Amino acid sequence: MLQFACAAPGYAREALERSEPAEVRQADWLVRAADLERQKDWPGLLHWARQWARVEPGNATAWFAQGRAYSEMKRYPEAIEAYRRNLQIEPGDVYALNNLGNAYRDGKRFREAMTAYRDAVQINPDYIPAWHNLGLTFYALKGAAGVTLAIQQLSASDPDLAEAWSKLAIEFSLSRDVRVAQKAIGVLRGLDPDKRQRMFEILFVNV
Repeated sequence: MLQFACAAPGYAREALERSEPAEVRQADWLVRAADLERQKDWPGLLHWARQWARVEPGNATAWFAQGRAYSEMKRYPEAIEAYRRNLQIEPGDVYALNNLGNAYRDGKRFREAMTAYRDAVQINPDYIPAWHNLGLTFYALKGAAGVTLAIQQLSASDPDLAEAWSKLAIEFSLSRDVRVAQKAIGVLRGLDPDKRQRMFEILFVNV
């Protein structure tokens, strides 16, 4: 989802539609983009976001909005490029990293998807959606046998870590019950940076 404000009232939307792109204020760009997203008007959002990026090429959210529209239209290479432009401007944007991962995953580029999710949780270990997507993508790519192999390798490093990954990558992937994942994510996001890095080294060997 776009992290935007509530929709503009009708008269404000009409004023935006009459305005030339260069005259639109930043807040107006945000409001109109959010309105189009709520309407699920993806071609409209794409057109609006393209105008926005032409006027404010250094605005990361303008590129995020393009990525959102392209993804919903299943135009994944263009979504990836839009999110990359977002991240060139704001490298620490975990929302863009997570959505970039989704675009890679939906385009069947699984390793790159996992890299994006990994980068998101490295920046913010409390960002639960990226943990969820990391586990789901690993399971989708490797299946139960691949997850079992990773768990065996993780066990040699830390049995609790192996159990947490099992819950996240197998039990949650099969059940889609968020409660199943909560305890596992609590362990994973509480790892110190060195242990988290070791975990990713083990997991990425299997991808």
